[in-house]
Amino acid sequence: MKIRIYVESVVGSVTGFFVGFHPLVQALVALMILDILSGLLAGYVTRTLDSAVSARGMAKKVFALILVAAAYVVASFVGLGIDLGPIVAGFYCVHELLSLVENAGRAELPVPKALLDALAKLQQKYP
Repeated sequence: MKIRIYVESVVGSVTGFFVGFHPLVQALVALMILDILSGLLAGYVTRTLDSAVSARGMAKKVFALILVAAAYVVASFVGLGIDLGPIVAGFYCVHELLSLVENAGRAELPVPKALLDALAKLQQKYP
């Protein structure tokens, strides 16, 4: 019974914290989780799981979240009149989508051509 209360408290706290974020930041966190899972699955399928690669990838994701937070701080202190946090989060959302498609390709999963074309255009526009 005590474990259930603990789990419900943790889940409620995390959910309450997460809901307060801008939708693009929520999307970024969700895409990061999906990218981690797809990377693990692609590594399993190809028999190339590597903890060092995984650790570097997760460190990069944490750094991207730090940059999103820094954009919020800069925008609030400088008073630019625009909300930089969601802009930076949107940029990293595109990066995470590209990574998801790359992981699908590594796992030899067919990817729709329309999606590949759209992501190629985004990659050219935002290298």
